[in-house]
Amino acid sequence: MDDTLTTIMKRRSIRKFTDQPVEREKLQQLLEAAMAAPSAMNAQPWEFVVVTEKAVMDKFRHALMFAKMNAPAAICVLGSNRMQKGKAGDKFWVQDCSAASENILLAATALGLGSVWIGVHPLTIFSWQVSNILNLPEGVTPLNLIYIGYPAETKEVRTQYEEARVQWGPFPPGEKSKRSKKPAKKDEIILDESTDEHSDQ
Repeated sequence: MDDTLTTIMKRRSIRKFTDQPVEREKLQQLLEAAMAAPSAMNAQPWEFVVVTEKAVMDKFRHALMFAKMNAPAAICVLGSNRMQKGKAGDKFWVQDCSAASENILLAATALGLGSVWIGVHPLTIFSWQVSNILNLPEGVTPLNLIYIGYPAETKEVRTQYEEARVQWGPFPPGEKSKRSKKPAKKDEIILDESTDEHSDQ
């Protein structure tokens, strides 16, 4: 199997970590992988907060019900309309930041690290808690926390492929949903035809 596919299959949510700190060089590599992700029209509507301070990690563990794990580091992925390079970020920041998040998870696996995605957006209370702990400025929204560390548990390599979830070709006409009608103009994205930035993905 190709090394890339092996890494994808090896990626698992790790919730037990050793006390070993994560090297800054490896955290930098995770951020480089994150920013290599595709984004709609190359808007790159993201920022990242790297946390290694135990006092701050303890605040996460105390405040967030799904963040109790003993990881030594975290990356908070932020949707950023103050840093985005195009209006497409307003519409697609969740998808774009999720692509960046998955790159972090895969890169962590490739580097021998463990990781787990802790959801924040769209729950208002989680977003408020993280924003308060990190003193987040205006113009950014926390999508998630990704805990990072050296794993203290191992999980088997696996896929969760299920044939029943795959449709080859269009569904039969009789199964067409009512939502298939043409969207209203207000729902359409206005594309800037003067730029070809979207091609660099």
